Amino acid sequence: MDWSQVNWMAIMPELIILGFAIIVLLGELFLNSDARRSLGAVALVGIIIAIVSVIRLWGINITEFNGMFSVDLTANVLKLILLITTALVVLGTLKVKVTLGEGEFFSLMLFSVLGTMLMASATDLIMLFIALELTVLPAYVLVASKRDARSAEVALKYFLLGIVASVILLYGMTLLFGATGSTNFAAITNSLHGHSLEPMLLVAILMIMVGLGFKVAAVPFHFWAPDVYEGSPVPVASYLSAGPKAGGFAALIHLFPVALASAAPAWATFFAILAVLSMFTGNLVALAQTHVRRLLGYSAVAHTGYLLVGLAVANRIGYSSMIFYFFVYSLAALGAFLVVLATTERGIGENITDFAGLHKRAPVLAIAMAVFLFSLVGLPPFAGFMGKFFLFKAAVSSNLIWLAIIGVLNSAISFGYYVTIIRQMYLVSPESDGTVTISKPLYLSIVLIMAAVIFFGVYPTAFLSIIKL
Repeated sequence: MDWSQVNWMAIMPELIILGFAIIVLLGELFLNSDARRSLGAVALVGIIIAIVSVIRLWGINITEFNGMFSVDLTANVLKLILLITTALVVLGTLKVKVTLGEGEFFSLMLFSVLGTMLMASATDLIMLFIALELTVLPAYVLVASKRDARSAEVALKYFLLGIVASVILLYGMTLLFGATGSTNFAAITNSLHGHSLEPMLLVAILMIMVGLGFKVAAVPFHFWAPDVYEGSPVPVASYLSAGPKAGGFAALIHLFPVALASAAPAWATFFAILAVLSMFTGNLVALAQTHVRRLLGYSAVAHTGYLLVGLAVANRIGYSSMIFYFFVYSLAALGAFLVVLATTERGIGENITDFAGLHKRAPVLAIAMAVFLFSLVGLPPFAGFMGKFFLFKAAVSSNLIWLAIIGVLNSAISFGYYVTIIRQMYLVSPESDGTVTISKPLYLSIVLIMAAVIFFGVYPTAFLSIIKL
């Protein structure tokens, strides 16, 4: 490969994130304790510069590194979603005490972001797998950073199940290579075009679905998610609600609609089944939860089911609807976790009953939490409503009316557990008086997310025009 012919601007956002990750990590080693407190701000600056770099690549379609890395509209949109949500996490944790050193914490987050960005542009199985592992390996360390028995337990569960999923995924990719003779997505597409679905290819698709199903917490590969969301440090859980999950969906969006397009009738049916299982399991189990973060963990499983509807539809409108819904879901879920972070920082517990009377102690937090939960339910005028509307509309237009009905039914079920939190905040008297004060960066992050959830609910075309829905 002639490195002098590489268009380095294509990979500039990734290089920026890599550079700032190294700078932040070195800052942990060489700066004094007072200077280390600014490393979060350094990480935030790096993310903002990377966002600008992605915007500069808008409208460009190029492929580099022997067809392993591509820049296109889908990749840029996914990268922007990831970078924006990560920037909001970093902003919210600037004044929050983290369980690792500031440099370690933010550098691990940036390395994980780097892996997810590479996944968004991967057009080769080898590149995709390496990027996926770069995404999840820092996440394992972040989950274990709390240094207590519970954190160690969930980190070990997350790690062991993740390794098993990675092995299954890798074996599925190996079978796909054996069936097609190539690891490049375009070459795989050409090899499968006009051929029937052979048993080995079907096994490869199933194994890849299992491996990636774990990464996005789809039922029945979801067991790690509620435990990890509950047992990891709250800032880490906030990042996990959008970060690594974005990588899993980036892999699904690139691999199946592109490399395996000719097998769409087969894998679309499997994704429809996973969507139904995930929606019902996540929502029904969440009804019995009393711990807010564990409830949000099962909620994440249910929302994975909604997102998989886009893959079950298996056309451009379905994929675009899935990207839009992932964006609005990520905002609402991240906002809910940041509200939990704000309350736990002030000694308020994480059980639903601990949110009693929150509207009196922290009116803005209560309003924000209500907005995020209503958006997750899918009530107008919030962004979650428009996201589900376009997803279910895509399902109906593809003669999957039954899947859209199941989605609407599950949205109604989800109202049952989201409203319990809202009821506690507004209809139950607090056990103690006094206001809850939070840091200005965390307050700003929550308010920005709340504004975005309302804005994209009222004016969804601001985003939909970008992804050409």
